[in-house]
Amino acid sequence: MSHNHTTTKKINLALQGGGAHGAYTWGVLDRLLEEERLIIEGISGTSAGAMNAAMLVSGYAKGGREGAKKQLADFWHRIADADAFSPIQKTPLDKLLTGWNMDT
Repeated sequence: MSHNHTTTKKINLALQGGGAHGAYTWGVLDRLLEEERLIIEGISGTSAGAMNAAMLVSGYAKGGREGAKKQLADFWHRIADADAFSPIQKTPLDKLLTGWNMDT
């Protein structure tokens, strides 16, 4: 069986919410955007998934695949920076006793 690697494939994406899921999905989207044989025909999402979808579509409209990758990266770096400087932080003891997660 021979495979034709020049054939394009249209895909539709439904992105779930949740902070950690959103950050993980950014990495998946970044990789999908590198696959020129994939065409994202439709995209939807809830919560963090909706933000990823909005960033991807906005960036794609401005600069194609590279624009989408840049818009997603800029968005998630801003999120990380905002969290790092938030006045609401767990103390080292809280982190030790309860672990760390995106719920806070």
